[in-house]
Amino acid sequence: MKYEYKYEMMDKNEKETRIREYLSGELGEKEEREFNEWLVGDVEAQQIFKERVKQYDLIRWAKRWEYIDDEVARKQVVDRVRRYRLKIGIVRYAAVIAVILVSGVMVWNWKYRSVEPATLATVSVPLTNVPILKLADGEEIPISSRNMEIIRSSRRVDIQLADSGRLEYVAKSDSMVGQVEYNTLVIPRGCEFSLVLADGSRVWLNAGSSLKYPETFSNGERRVYLEGEAYFEVEHDGNAPFIVNTRSMDLRVLGTSFNIKAYDDESTVITTLVSGKIRQEFPEVGKDVTLTPSRQSIFDRVTGKLETKQTDVQAALAWKEGKIIANNERLEDIFRQLSRWYDFKVVYTQPSLKDVRFYLHSNRYAEVHTILEYLQTTKGIHFTYAEKTIYVSQ
Repeated sequence: MKYEYKYEMMDKNEKETRIREYLSGELGEKEEREFNEWLVGDVEAQQIFKERVKQYDLIRWAKRWEYIDDEVARKQVVDRVRRYRLKIGIVRYAAVIAVILVSGVMVWNWKYRSVEPATLATVSVPLTNVPILKLADGEEIPISSRNMEIIRSSRRVDIQLADSGRLEYVAKSDSMVGQVEYNTLVIPRGCEFSLVLADGSRVWLNAGSSLKYPETFSNGERRVYLEGEAYFEVEHDGNAPFIVNTRSMDLRVLGTSFNIKAYDDESTVITTLVSGKIRQEFPEVGKDVTLTPSRQSIFDRVTGKLETKQTDVQAALAWKEGKIIANNERLEDIFRQLSRWYDFKVVYTQPSLKDVRFYLHSNRYAEVHTILEYLQTTKGIHFTYAEKTIYVSQ
């Protein structure tokens, strides 16, 4: 069967993701049928599914689970599916419960009871995640305050941690000799970091980003490769243009400051110019644009559409200044940004909740429950946190 090929090689994390997609109402009818068939035959997935349904249960129905006779449980599930199928998308999970009950794999029952609304959990900014420096020879070095020294020294460059949040490359006199070696700095979720390149240019990297760059620059150009979001302050060098490559864009400057947001899980690449002048090329669609200060380009990787506009530079650089700013943005987009910093997953009990729009101005270093409590005061939306997952309901 088709579903066997799709599901049989899944690891636990992939099963978690598929179950969240189902419970969020994101699967079509055919995908739901395949999901149901797969779930009946996968014991590990059934256990994950049961735990997730319990959490949904806390949010929507405040039910209490007890093991009882399978026929009684099956009847109650089917009755509830018939009653709510057309009213609430979240009830899709009940159909799968019914399938499991009929197969005799597992049974449970719920009884309604009155409970106090779930309170928001306190989630601090993760402290365990640290940046990783990947050297050209494959060595990976965790960057922490314990490395307040020269991390690596060669005849071309010294790599050192200047403080707990900045890595510096100090070029030596013979730095132009020999083959260029690339390093990659990987910034995990819940973390931010800055970097001083060998030419003196500075780069601030946002959470969930990485930058590949040479230890020293040569061959008349300075080229780096970005995934995610970064702010650049480029040292002027008329003989060596500074080039930033992303998956869909090449950006060329001589000396300027700008921000690029190019995460793989977002369809747009957004570039904001603070000072100087930059030229962008989008080879896949044969388009290019030149930006002047306070202008922003937005490139849609799906449609190929490219537009420019005057923008609020402060909002674009809020992350660098320790702030979170969202002006009439979709909840899904806001949570995508927050999840990179607070490292959580999000499940929507109704797909339409993703499109509710909010204004948000907050301190980036506040605990996430403070932000959620603020959002929860408007629009009639509620949040529940469980096991590093935020469940959104109404």
